[in-house]
Amino acid sequence: MSKALPSAVACLAPAARVVREGAALALREFVASDADALSEILGDPHVMRHTSSGAMSYDAVVDLVREAEAEQADPARTRHRLAVVQRADGALAGTVTVERERYSSVYCHSIVLRPHLANLSAGYEASQLVAGLAFDELRVHRLWFMAAVDNLTAQRLFLASGSTHDGKVRELYFRDGRWWDCNMYTILEHEWRARAHLTLREAIALLRQREQEPRTLEPAAV
Repeated sequence: MSKALPSAVACLAPAARVVREGAALALREFVASDADALSEILGDPHVMRHTSSGAMSYDAVVDLVREAEAEQADPARTRHRLAVVQRADGALAGTVTVERERYSSVYCHSIVLRPHLANLSAGYEASQLVAGLAFDELRVHRLWFMAAVDNLTAQRLFLASGSTHDGKVRELYFRDGRWWDCNMYTILEHEWRARAHLTLREAIALLRQREQEPRTLEPAAV
């Protein structure tokens, strides 16, 4: 279970249940008052350029928050749309959605953060919070992500977080007059637990080491 947050985040409305906490960020449930701040993020074409939906209208964001609130009360809930907040002041920093699937698996939708937080440091912490939610709270075996082939930052993030590149899904979604390919990344519970203690610096060092290792080809099946 998550530890109690310090007073900086405890000042949030009682209905905004905190799900996971990190050093600088936390995941919590949405409340209706988040709509305005969230629309600034999800309505920004630059922020949303790598997502399947693209920039969202204010009304669409309001509907999203309402749906997220309704899902919180569902005992059979499989989708968790969560706010990413800064622990220092409780300000909304972004959002993430995780969806429980069959076979003890969770799919993480895009981790969307404000432009000044769209970096490996914040992204790494957010991805670790998502993994903690998946493996500690939801108790699944497998967590997976998708990243558009031109979203190099997300791909680097998932690899640094310990995920394995499992291949490319061709023409996964249609937006802006064209079909987009995406790369799939997966991490298993035991893989995450073996490295959950790593700092971003240590994770990047391991990634660079792995990238420099010679690759061996698997023998062909006969």
